[in-house]
Parts: sequence; structure tokens; C-alpha cells
Amino acid sequence: MKIIDLPVEPRDKLGSANSRRLRLAGHIPCILYGGKKEVVPLATTVDAFGLVLKERTALVRLQLDEKAQTALVRDLRWDTFGDYIQHVDFVRVEMTDEVRVNTPIRYLGTPKGAALGGKTQQAKSDLELLARVDSIPTEITIDISDMDIGDSIHVSDLPLPENCKPARATNEVLVQVVEPKLNIDPTEKDDEAEEPPPTE
Repeated sequence: MKIIDLPVEPRDKLGSANSRRLRLAGHIPCILYGGKKEVVPLATTVDAFGLVLKERTALVRLQLDEKAQTALVRDLRWDTFGDYIQHVDFVRVEMTDEVRVNTPIRYLGTPKGAALGGKTQQAKSDLELLARVDSIPTEITIDISDMDIGDSIHVSDLPLPENCKPARATNEVLVQVVEPKLNIDPTEKDDEAEEPPPTE
């Protein structure tokens, strides 16, 4: 996973009113915690954090007063309509720490079974991993183009990077190609239905 240098500044005034003023000025209220150290209120700019979103990374190097602290984006809080970020939580990490992260899954191609009417069912859009910070993948890609009807891919089938493993059961299905459902009209008469017995 790519690491992004993110400039931050200390946030002396707390409270919802001050947070609103920060947002109106183009800043995002943040907080840094973890590592058995004190909680530090921070702020960054919308433009600076936009690069983190663009690169689809959760790993940042916070730049504060000529000091740097490696951290993970632990939580993003959006407004009601999902238009802008209201708050960001960062947790301190070292590059050799093992952390729990959710990594997006990208499915590549169209299953060959789809040409036969098969339906692709993608069970998950991301996967929870236990990974060393310096080994966190930006995304997991799965090529599904060779999948036929009846095929499935499980967590255990994924080639994960070194120092990276699933956080949950490996028999979980990620994607499968199932047979198409037959559309049968229950009101349709069967042409081969038995004729009523003749009357005497």
C-alpha cells in the first residue's frame, strides 16, 4: 500500500462549533491516538486529504512540526449525504506492526459461464486482513474470466502477499457463477397433460 505524506496541524480549540468553523475554512478535524501515547487533536486540509482518497490508501505519514508519524486511517465520518468528510481518526503504527484492515476487492473480466446464461454472484467487495503495515495491499484483484457455471472462488484461493493473511475463515465464498433460473409460468398449460377421460 502506498504511503502518503499528509501535512497536519495541531487543533487547540475543540468542540462542535470550532469543528464547524474549521470545515467552513476548508479543513477537516482529525484525531490521532494509539501506541500507548496521548490523544492528539489535529486538522488537515480538504485538498491534502483528497490525495489520500485519490490514491485509495489508508497509510499516511503525518507531517507535524517537522516530525513524522506513520498512521493508518481508522475511521472516516461523512456528512448525511456523503458529500464531504466531517472527521478523520488516525491510529499510530510502525511499519512492522500487524494490523487489521479492510482491503477492497476488484474483479477482473467476465466469466465464460456468463455466455451460457450463468449469473455472477459477488459476495464481497472487500476482505478483512491481518497484515504487517509494510505489506498491506492497496487492493486484491481476482481474475474471474475463466469461471464456468458452478465454479466458485474462496478466500483460501487468493494469492496474498507475504506477511498478510485473512482475518476470518478461509472457506468463505467470494464469487461464484450459478445456473440461470428458469422462468416458468405456473398458469401455462402443459401440452402433454392427460386428456379428461371420455364420458359414457
